[in-house]
Amino acid sequence: MTKEFWVDLWAGWIAGAASVLAVQPVDTTLTRMQATRLAPGVDGSASAALRVVLAEGGARALWRGAAPMTAVIPAQNALLFAGYGVGERWASRGGSSSDASSKTSSSLLPVFCGGVVGGVLQSFVVSPFELVKIRQQAAGGAVTLAVSTLTGTLGRAGLATRGLGATLLRDGVPHGAWFVAYEWSKRRMRAARDDENDEAATTSRGRTDAAVPLCAGAFAAAVAWGVGYPADLVKTRVQSHAARSAAAGMRAPGLAETCAAMLRESGGDVLRAFYRGFDLKLLRAVPASAVSFFAYEEARRWLERE
Repeated sequence: MTKEFWVDLWAGWIAGAASVLAVQPVDTTLTRMQATRLAPGVDGSASAALRVVLAEGGARALWRGAAPMTAVIPAQNALLFAGYGVGERWASRGGSSSDASSKTSSSLLPVFCGGVVGGVLQSFVVSPFELVKIRQQAAGGAVTLAVSTLTGTLGRAGLATRGLGATLLRDGVPHGAWFVAYEWSKRRMRAARDDENDEAATTSRGRTDAAVPLCAGAFAAAVAWGVGYPADLVKTRVQSHAARSAAAGMRAPGLAETCAAMLRESGGDVLRAFYRGFDLKLLRAVPASAVSFFAYEEARRWLERE
C-alpha cells in the first residue's frame, strides 16, 4: 500500500503540472470573465475578457496566476489521486480485472467515495492558493498580488477560509463524479477493445491504449463540471472581491449573498447566473482532464516498473 500511495502521489503531481501549463491561458480568461459583474453596457463575453487580459500584459498575462497553482499541485494532487487510487483498487476487488464488463455499477461506489474524500481534503490545500491566483488574474494592469498583501488585508484566517465553502461544494461531489465518469468510460472502452479480435485492432493497440485515458478523461470533465460549475463560479466571485472589500474596510459578501446578487444581476435567469462561461470552462477542462489522466496513467505505469 505504501508503494502504491507514492506511485499515485508522483503520478498525480506529473498529471497536474502537465494540465496547468497546457490550459492556463484559458483559465486566466475564464477567471477574468467570471469575476466581472453583469451590468447593462458591460461586455461580459469571453472574447472581451481575452482582449482585456492581452491589453494589460500581452501574451505573458495569459499565464498570470500559474505560479501559485503550480506550487500547490504536489499536495493537491497527492490527496486527490491517492483517494482515487484507494477507491479504484477497492473497486477492483469487487470483480475480475480481466472482465471489465462483469463489474456492476455498484463497484464504482468506492471510486466515487474516494473521489469525494480526495476532493474535500485537497480543498483545504488549494483554496488559499486559488485565492492568490484569482486575485492575480482579476487584478488590472500587471499587478502581482503577493500572499503577504492578501494576509494583510484579509488576515491569516481569511486567507485560509475565504471561498472555502464554495470550494468544498465544487471539489467534493463533482470530483466523485469526475472519477466515476472516468472509470466507467475507461472500462467500457477497454471492454469494447478487448472484444475486437481482428488484425487491425491488434496492430493499433498502442494507439488505442493512448486513446482510452484521453477520451475517458475528456468525457469525465464534461460530467464533473456539469455538476460543479455553479459552485466554481460562485467561488470565483467570492474570492475575487474578498481582498478588495477588506482593504476598503467593508464586509465581504458571503456565499448566500453572492448567489442572491448573481441572480439579481441575471434578472432571475438561473442558467445565465450560474452557468455563464460554462462553454469556456469546458474548453479548458476537457483538454486539461484528458492530459491529466493520460499523464497520470503513463506516469503510474512507468513508476510501477521502477
